[in-house]
Amino acid sequence: MKRQYIEILGLLSVIASLLFVGVEIRQNTTAIRGATQQDISYQISEIYKIAVENEKIALITSKAYQGITKKDLSEIDFSRFWLFAMMGLRRVENIYLQYNNGFVGSEAFDRIDMAFYRTPLVREIWEERKNSFDPEFVVFYENLRN
Repeated sequence: MKRQYIEILGLLSVIASLLFVGVEIRQNTTAIRGATQQDISYQISEIYKIAVENEKIALITSKAYQGITKKDLSEIDFSRFWLFAMMGLRRVENIYLQYNNGFVGSEAFDRIDMAFYRTPLVREIWEERKNSFDPEFVVFYENLRN
């Protein structure tokens, strides 16, 4: 009789431990998702900060929305903007990777200014560099952009 009570107590202890582990995993997952979303927001802020602090990038970005292309820029200005656009493209890639890993939902893509990526200038940069991205991301990005 005493042995049965001990076995029941042991079983209840195992169940309680499993419930505790489940709660801990859920809290950890929530914390990771929150940190990932915060990191994405930080990346967006950093890109905006560059445009705010760099008059040349701000001007080229404004002109990009007006439809300029690579031929309309000096080599140096194109190089500056190329680096700026690649930051943005890598940010989108990072969001895609976090989405695939389940750390963010599809709503994370709502915060991407897709109009920027649809400009002729950024499209040119993409066409030149898309082979440096994972092929699955290329397909995803082009569907998202279009």
